[in-house]
Amino acid sequence: MNKINRLAAIVMALQHGLETAHSLADKFEVSRRTILRDIQSLSEMNVPIIAISGPGGGFRLMEGYVLPPLQLDPVEAATLIFALEGISHYSDTPFQEKRWTVMDKIKGIIPDDVMARIDPMLKQLNHCIPERNYILHHLEPLLACIPEQGWLRILYRSAARQRWIQIRPIRIYASAGFWYCDAYSEEHGEQRVFRVDRILEAESIDSSITEQLTIDAERELSQPRPMAKPAVRIRARLSYCAMVEAEQERHIGEKLTEIAPDLWELSFLCPADQWEWAVRFFYRLGREAEVIEPEELRSEIRQHAEDVCRLYVCANPNSVQLHKRRCPNHDYRADCNL
Repeated sequence: MNKINRLAAIVMALQHGLETAHSLADKFEVSRRTILRDIQSLSEMNVPIIAISGPGGGFRLMEGYVLPPLQLDPVEAATLIFALEGISHYSDTPFQEKRWTVMDKIKGIIPDDVMARIDPMLKQLNHCIPERNYILHHLEPLLACIPEQGWLRILYRSAARQRWIQIRPIRIYASAGFWYCDAYSEEHGEQRVFRVDRILEAESIDSSITEQLTIDAERELSQPRPMAKPAVRIRARLSYCAMVEAEQERHIGEKLTEIAPDLWELSFLCPADQWEWAVRFFYRLGREAEVIEPEELRSEIRQHAEDVCRLYVCANPNSVQLHKRRCPNHDYRADCNL
């Protein structure tokens, strides 16, 4: 970002409230010294910036100062439209109706010559988001609760059952085509993740009850937790196909190292509560990956493979004969419980 664009961006950031030199430096990826020089330049250009010293201080604009109408260069315009198009790939979203009106408004303020320049660029960009079919009936109540740290009583359909739960929503986020809600669950006594489209009903809770729920939640969260089992180091060799799969996992995608042409090593610490996920993940990769350590993980993957083998061998008599020729020492009576 050149200096002129950065100066304009600093003024826009200050329009939203107080900023420190450190926060501005992080935002624009420059040094704190550069930000201080930029603030000085803006002051010399008669931009009314107020410096507040001491703890909690920083910079802000004088009350009532506003920027002239928004101007976008081609790359900024393309960035904004591309981001808005990403939301349109979700079956349902927060602010469902507004996503289209804001797109029209943005395109309306972009000059025709700029649109002509960015259209070819946008046609070469795409969001890879799986198509899902759902309606978010209760997203708005979740969003309304978050600023006030409010509570909701929801009827939630999990993979195993359906039941009523009292939750305090914390944040909403999207991943792989679904919307999720991080929330404190009164039933579980901890923070849990809920898929928003699985919320069948949502009811507000009387304030006389939520006050006690909040007290109980804060007390529960302040309690010392039992010492968790130590994380386990997992190391595996992956083919190109397996590497592509691993890259898409947000917790391990950055843990890959190419060690030879078409061969990658994945090494990461697996939390104890994610062990079952690790077993399923590496089993799903099949022959495209080999776990090097730990031996316990290798053993569980092997057990999964044997279970699946028994399922298919016993289901088809012809496959039994074929497998007998390949593995003459295998005990088929034990496999099929004969």
